[in-house]
Amino acid sequence: MIEGSLSRRYAKALFQLALEAKREEEIGQEIERFSSVYGATELRQVLTNPAFSAENRKNVLIQIARSLKLSPLVANSVAFLLERDRLPYLPSIISRYRRLLDEKNGRVEAKLVAAGPVEENDIKRLSAALEKVSGKQVVLGQESDPSLVGGLVIHLEGKVYDGSVRTQLEKMKERIERGY
Repeated sequence: MIEGSLSRRYAKALFQLALEAKREEEIGQEIERFSSVYGATELRQVLTNPAFSAENRKNVLIQIARSLKLSPLVANSVAFLLERDRLPYLPSIISRYRRLLDEKNGRVEAKLVAAGPVEENDIKRLSAALEKVSGKQVVLGQESDPSLVGGLVIHLEGKVYDGSVRTQLEKMKERIERGY
């Protein structure tokens, strides 16, 4: 709960500052670029290790920000997170920032889960249908789950549309057990 409310506050503040600068997309890309470096290298261990002084950690962060050519807004935001020991919340902050950006741009993320690969034409038709349902542009992510046996499961705006064979079989089993 604390992580959710903290990440929401930090993401909202960063988004507001990006809006004022009219650079929402660029700021989002920059913070994601920093996060990919932060998560893929030993940088996380250095910046969160109390054995290093706060000053040394901040100097390392400044050097990384320069090498990544981060804007002052992103560099200062990340430095602020470092000072407050909030860098571990960075993935959650970025996720919430993305949601705010998508909301502003009339986009919504959806997740398609299928037992196997889905053909490109089917994905396009499905995206078009989801756009009609949501009234927004749909950014469709895909996952594979062989346990579904067949069919699809779609997660859209907090709702789950389950058309999987596994679920249909489970429902049949329940009806048979109840005697229907």
